[in-house]
Amino acid sequence: MKIKKLIKEASLEDLGVASSLGNGESGLRFIARLYETMSILCYFAANRGYKHWIITFSGGKDSTTTLVTALETALNHSDLVERIDVVYSDTGIEIPVIRQYALDFLEHLQGFRRVARLPLHCHVVYPAMEERFWVCLLGKGYPPPHQRFRWCTRRLKIEPVEEALTAFIQPGRSVILTGVRFGESQSRDGRLNYSCSRGGECGQGIWFQYSSRLGAGYLAPIAHWRECDVWDFLNFYAPNLGYPTQHLEASVYNGRETRFGCWMCTVVRQDKTMEKITLMPQWAHLRPLLEFRQHVKAISNSPYSRILRPDGKPGRLKLSVRRHLLDELLQLQAQLGMNIISYEEIVTIKELWQKEESNAV
Repeated sequence: MKIKKLIKEASLEDLGVASSLGNGESGLRFIARLYETMSILCYFAANRGYKHWIITFSGGKDSTTTLVTALETALNHSDLVERIDVVYSDTGIEIPVIRQYALDFLEHLQGFRRVARLPLHCHVVYPAMEERFWVCLLGKGYPPPHQRFRWCTRRLKIEPVEEALTAFIQPGRSVILTGVRFGESQSRDGRLNYSCSRGGECGQGIWFQYSSRLGAGYLAPIAHWRECDVWDFLNFYAPNLGYPTQHLEASVYNGRETRFGCWMCTVVRQDKTMEKITLMPQWAHLRPLLEFRQHVKAISNSPYSRILRPDGKPGRLKLSVRRHLLDELLQLQAQLGMNIISYEEIVTIKELWQKEESNAV
């Protein structure tokens, strides 16, 4: 099946972006990128048999763009898509602004008449209780994540998503759509290029790699989009079709050059994202989260807060320190009037404390 037959001819006016982008270089580049992405998705469905699409959604600009382009392609070519699963991993410590946007976006899709006829299924997944951030930090005494002990990503994001994927992956028919792009960072480009050298496919708008472990493909349909292409898509194209993305740049990102993550991230020295967000009047009340993150990092860096290992190096956080931090966290939760730690997590933490005290006797 030829790709040209799968992509409908359209003008910039049809896409609702002409008035903002014009017919100049930026407008033509945008339409070329959009057609390129749609053709890639159609090709992998029609020629490779990947008719089950799984979108790993974070609520960020790139994953939102990937999700919307996938849905629009499926609407135009419903015969090529058998099922679409959208998976959002709620780590429990996502920056509240982007977390709320992500959950609101998924809720919007559930009642969005435009996509009602698609075989669309949305999933919110969570880390296992004993792997959650506060349970590991306060219950088990793990020091806050750092470059040499980055224990958070696999426990909070990768494992919950992969566990969900194994429930509905169809070997040889499922493809996981990711929003990674070249040009985001040197480290990201390095990983993408490395995967290509290890059997992946890249070039001409494509990045693809097959995971024999999961029995599914990984495809980045917007791998070669520029950041400005993404924002043009979210600010002009997607809203014209009814997707609530027009306020993402101004109200969530507070402009460009913002990278989202967890508000408790201690891997970075300075949390520029939270600093930028809390400068906005509507999010200024979140400033105590940033201050608490800095407080936890400072306490954990003190040798007096850690249990010494047999080799004399600092190990887990002392139980007394963990008790104190939990009290402060609960005070912070009451102050902000938002759910930071769940009742179930508190119960699990105290059970771990009891076991630790029993073993010490």
